[in-house]
Amino acid sequence: MSEHIVATFATENDVDAAVRDLEAAGIRASSIRRYRPQSTYTGDSSVRGAAEPATSGGFWAWLLGEEPASGTTRSAYPGDEEWYDRRAHAGNAVLSVMIHEDSQIHQVLTILEHHHPIEMEDRATEAMAGSLPEPTVGSRHPVAGAGNAPPARAEGVTSSDEVIPLAEENIEVGKRTVDRGTTRIRRYVVETPVEREVTLHGERVTIERRRPVDATVAGHAFEERTVEVHETEEVPVVEKTAHVTEEVAIRKEETERTETVRDTVRREEVEVTDKEGRPASVR
Repeated sequence: MSEHIVATFATENDVDAAVRDLEAAGIRASSIRRYRPQSTYTGDSSVRGAAEPATSGGFWAWLLGEEPASGTTRSAYPGDEEWYDRRAHAGNAVLSVMIHEDSQIHQVLTILEHHHPIEMEDRATEAMAGSLPEPTVGSRHPVAGAGNAPPARAEGVTSSDEVIPLAEENIEVGKRTVDRGTTRIRRYVVETPVEREVTLHGERVTIERRRPVDATVAGHAFEERTVEVHETEEVPVVEKTAHVTEEVAIRKEETERTETVRDTVRREEVEVTDKEGRPASVR
């Protein structure tokens, strides 16, 4: 037997977010509907989950496909229909999710609770002001088949149950590589003045006149004659040779360290008090 899970949210935006998460979790779009009474229907079929037209037969006729005059479910849930109608007319959003597999019930309830449907305390305040008895947020309504008896509110399995999921966080520490900067090694040239002393040799031609001891004129006198004498001189010649005096080795070394990661994890607990405000035990 299939079940409807019905939740009421404060705004349409809350429903939009819940519908997106439901569809992402694998719930079929055809199983997700919104309740829109005829007087509140805007005609905007582009809204997610609102493709069905507004109904004039009331909440139960919309939810279970009954005829407007059918009193099958109204007799079992006398206050629910007017509460849902009042919420819808007040601008709240009523969402129905049809569940065909029991394994999806907890998943759907968890998603709906995550988007903060209207809480029981809010409805209890209205009840004290004189409103009708309130249904449970995220209430579950079995869908009866042909010939089945009206749904009963038996303890533990009926729509009077409210499920409050208690979540707990787990922490998992992973690793990722980050850039710690770049070490740059640049080789450049430095010029340093140097001095060296070197002894250079040269030749110089000198000419002097002197009187010969023998004044007799030898042969070949009065003939023209040219004598050439070459002078030489040493000049510095600089040669440079390079040799390795030092080496710079570049390498990366693997390092390992242990770091303690400190964080907090959250866990939901439940506190129960009785009508006099005293702590009560949870079974």
